[in-house]
Amino acid sequence: NTTTIKEYKICSEFPTIDIGTVGTTSVKGADGSTEVNVEVISATEVHVSLLKTIFDFDSIKALLDRPDFTMVYDSMHGVNGPYAKAVLIDELGQPESSCVNAVPKDDFNGGHADPNLTYAKELVATMGLDKKGNKI
Repeated sequence: NTTTIKEYKICSEFPTIDIGTVGTTSVKGADGSTEVNVEVISATEVHVSLLKTIFDFDSIKALLDRPDFTMVYDSMHGVNGPYAKAVLIDELGQPESSCVNAVPKDDFNGGHADPNLTYAKELVATMGLDKKGNKI
């Protein structure tokens, strides 16, 4: 049964791995008979690489750079914030102000994760809309 965990074991002598640094760490057993490789990847780099095979980033950048076009991406403190910054700011060269609430928080920073007219009041106001979605 793969939906039930009956037990798990922790190796108390396993060294701490810096999961904030991309790379591979090799850990050898005390007697040298075993070796474990722990690979830390950048999920945002992998994600951006995939997106670049699917979407035309040059065309998207051309749209975003037009003087008659503005946008803001509100991550609402969800997990997508670092991904949005990697795409919009790092890859497409948009200003930091194009990504708001991009730091993930366990509790969505006290907000609601549903981006609708009721719960995304800050975003709706930034867009110049009223609570029904009409231009102010």
